[in-house]
Amino acid sequence: MGFQVGVYMATAREPKTSILLADLQARGARIAVPVRRRQIYGWGWVTAETRWTQGAHGIREPALSEEALTEELRVIVVPGVAFDAQGGRLGHGRGHFDRLLEESPALLIGLCYENRLLEAVPMEPHDVRMDMVVTEKRTLFASDAAAKLERLTG
Repeated sequence: MGFQVGVYMATAREPKTSILLADLQARGARIAVPVRRRQIYGWGWVTAETRWTQGAHGIREPALSEEALTEELRVIVVPGVAFDAQGGRLGHGRGHFDRLLEESPALLIGLCYENRLLEAVPMEPHDVRMDMVVTEKRTLFASDAAAKLERLTG
């Protein structure tokens, strides 16, 4: 079993993840994507042979997938409306990703366009901070990202 990664499936306004998904698969990573089950989201494993369907909010989801547990994922790539350099994330206001990430030991990587990187985003107590924020121009690390990365890679 390869490295286990969670990757979001992009909406029209988010950085696309299809090339990342294909690259990770080519490198032997085991990949999970968010899957809506009833009214909440979980993770589902996908492969190169996965058949896709249009899910809630117009987001692609696997037609069928084996359940993946959040704690199995070592790295999770996370979407957002905006991010800040301290790892703050502004989501779409429904809390779906915060609930997916709240108990995660994974390295959390926010992916956004440079023009969506703000000085500071408003954070609520339940909001989950990213360890890294990656734009098309730069990579920013939160203050404790190095320690988390060391723990995950041994």
